[in-house]
Amino acid sequence: MKVRRRLGLQILFDFSSIIDAINFCSDNGLAVLELNLGNIEFQRQLAFARERRRIRAAALQQEVALAIHAIDGPSFFIPSPRVRAAGVKQLKEELDWAQDIGAKNVVMHLGFDMNFGMDGGSRYTHAQFPEYYAKAIAESLAELKVYARGKARLCVENVGGFRYDLTPPILDRVLGGNLGLCLDVGHINTLKPEMRAKELAFFRKHRQSIFHSHVHDNSGLRDEHSALGRGRIDFVPFFKLLEKTDALIVFEVRPKESALESLRYFEGEIEPHLRK
Repeated sequence: MKVRRRLGLQILFDFSSIIDAINFCSDNGLAVLELNLGNIEFQRQLAFARERRRIRAAALQQEVALAIHAIDGPSFFIPSPRVRAAGVKQLKEELDWAQDIGAKNVVMHLGFDMNFGMDGGSRYTHAQFPEYYAKAIAESLAELKVYARGKARLCVENVGGFRYDLTPPILDRVLGGNLGLCLDVGHINTLKPEMRAKELAFFRKHRQSIFHSHVHDNSGLRDEHSALGRGRIDFVPFFKLLEKTDALIVFEVRPKESALESLRYFEGEIEPHLRK
């Protein structure tokens, strides 16, 4: 499918009604809506089966593909099995919601580890106990992969624990089926050149597992989530990679007007460089 037909935006704060957000996408020529569950009202609506049926019907009628961004905060780098299990349980509920509303993707973070100060330096818990965390994370992802089957594609985003040294080998083993990746272009641009090249190589290696992408601009110094064209990112190489996938491509910019600005930039500065 052409890239243009897979473009959308993430809504976090602009709407309290999911159906109003769907209508906004349809009215502005955006084919994808990602619901960020940091919006408490979205969580409240998705908690009711009747509302989920209404949302599914509205998305089908307006021809808007849905995705969910899982609640931020739960971390797989927590030493308590019970706490990790709670995070897995939350993701399972979100996969159930995705199935009911017809959402194609659920985007998730692996979370962060604690970094403890040590005599002028520091050390991560996972660096001290790598075997423990490698086993815990692999088992959690494998469990979620099985649960996601027939519900939605679960997409691990390149943020936080994604970048710890022990994580890529785990993903090498468990990716496949309904477990894939979310390529966040803005996050890559904040890395130092060597790390940026390493992360891009990982995504190219697993191109067929890129199910989702976040695109937003920045100056390279921090994660600014600016509209496309306001920063220094050359988006054409990223879009050339993404056009070889079936990934949903989401402008993760705020407020919603920045997504429309990004769409205009795509049409004028990026789309002419892609295959028609």
